[in-house]
Amino acid sequence: MRQLALLVAVGTLSCATAAHGQDFNHSVWDRVLKQYVTEDGRVDYAALRANRTEFDAYIAQIAARSPESHPQEFIARKAGDGKPYPAREAQLAYWINAYNALTIRGVIDNWPTESVRDLGFLFGFFRRSDYTVGGMKVSLNYIEHDVIRKQFNEARIHFALVCASLGCPKLRREAYVPERLEQQLEDSARYFINEPRNLVVDAARRRVTISKIFDWYGSDFEKYVRAKGLSKGGSLILDYMLLYANEANRAAILAVKSPKIGYADYSWEINAVSAPDL
Repeated sequence: MRQLALLVAVGTLSCATAAHGQDFNHSVWDRVLKQYVTEDGRVDYAALRANRTEFDAYIAQIAARSPESHPQEFIARKAGDGKPYPAREAQLAYWINAYNALTIRGVIDNWPTESVRDLGFLFGFFRRSDYTVGGMKVSLNYIEHDVIRKQFNEARIHFALVCASLGCPKLRREAYVPERLEQQLEDSARYFINEPRNLVVDAARRRVTISKIFDWYGSDFEKYVRAKGLSKGGSLILDYMLLYANEANRAAILAVKSPKIGYADYSWEINAVSAPDL
């Protein structure tokens, strides 16, 4: 019965794609996120594992088609409001959604678990080629590093890719879509940078403590600041954060002369609804 339901769901997706001018369609993924992700980005993995037919249909859609295998589904189009969006947005939205969906698949296939670090030796969860994308076997690391980081030159993806851990950005309750991708990435960057857990300014000690993500992927943020000529002569990472900091955080950062930068401990605890608050 589950196989039959999956076939029906995949067929429905195919029809939706055809009706949408052959664009790759993320509507099922959007429904799954709205149903199983909370407002604060937690995932109800147990419920999704028990009711995974639609989710599996979206995974099957990713397995069958990608920007590499079906480029005609990721060309420039006009959005619902008549404004064009470029092929880059269609492709990048696909890869972000694919990474997040396949990460969740890896978790629910092994549910229950307390951390993705328990699902493979030395971060094997991210290195193993257990996933099919456009007919090709890949790993999560391949999607993140060999596709997204190499091809798109987009630092904001580090606020959109979610590794199923509490230290990650919060998972949005909607799919990334090409016609709104720019605004979605801007919103995700602004939200992440202004979360209290990701930015703590200690003026007395001249210390700014930020997310470990800015350490691991510092070169991506620094590259953007240099390319745009936004350096203020201090920390390039803080220069990047100032682009998205709210008024209070911006004032707090600028008030610290020659700040020392520290990185917060990263929580690899699973981002489930049952996990405690940080």
